[in-house]
Amino acid sequence: MAGAVDLQLPPGFRFHPTDDELVMHYLCRKCASQQIDVPIIKELDLYKHDPWDLPGLALYGDKEWYFFSPRERKYPNGSRPNRAAGSGYWKATGADKAIGSPKTVGIKKALVFYAGKPPRGQKTNWIMHEYRLAQVDRSAKNKNQRGSKLDDWVLCRIYNKKGSLEKHNANRAAANDMAYLDTSDSVPKLHTDSSCSEQVVSTELREVESQPKLESTTLEYPHNYMPAPADFMLSAPRQPPQPQSATSTYEMAQWQDVFMYLQRSL
Repeated sequence: MAGAVDLQLPPGFRFHPTDDELVMHYLCRKCASQQIDVPIIKELDLYKHDPWDLPGLALYGDKEWYFFSPRERKYPNGSRPNRAAGSGYWKATGADKAIGSPKTVGIKKALVFYAGKPPRGQKTNWIMHEYRLAQVDRSAKNKNQRGSKLDDWVLCRIYNKKGSLEKHNANRAAANDMAYLDTSDSVPKLHTDSSCSEQVVSTELREVESQPKLESTTLEYPHNYMPAPADFMLSAPRQPPQPQSATSTYEMAQWQDVFMYLQRSL
């Protein structure tokens, strides 16, 4: 709250402007080079800093911080803004909201900060609401007046949706960038992504695994007898018949059925 003392704000002062107030009373006056009664919003290029460093650079705020920031073009002859910032980038989310009635004066856009390089950046809890003027010519033909800037000023509200000043682990983002492995064609290729644990093996391995497998035929025997090998069955000398009991005759009949089945299958 040291910034509030420097600005000589009255006790109990709170800065919670609505969307209409931010556009009509602050952004419009700033773009028109008109004086703002209380210079509570700092001029700062947000895209040169990480969001967790911005609270210490703001003039005022406890959970929300406001800045006037320029916007640069992503491409010299394009009209898209450059969203790279600090160690990551801002990514738009949701639909734009028109500010002003009955005539639209400004546009509100919500963005989320991702640490790392696109498209595999790590999503953080840092949110930005960007307010820009509507009905402004941002085409490349108007580039001579603005140079590389897409907008001289936009108004930005920065906050953390968890209400903390957490910093993103830079080592984690770097590890995510290295998680994509691509080896030579002579070895299986393994591609991993932090968003899932699936592993995709190269087509060489899939071709080997797709070959038909021989299915072994299993026979079920009521008395868990192991069948004799076919070679032994064919080469074994026949023994003369001997008197057998009714139980042994029943078991021998079962063996004969097994032997006949094996002969037909060979």
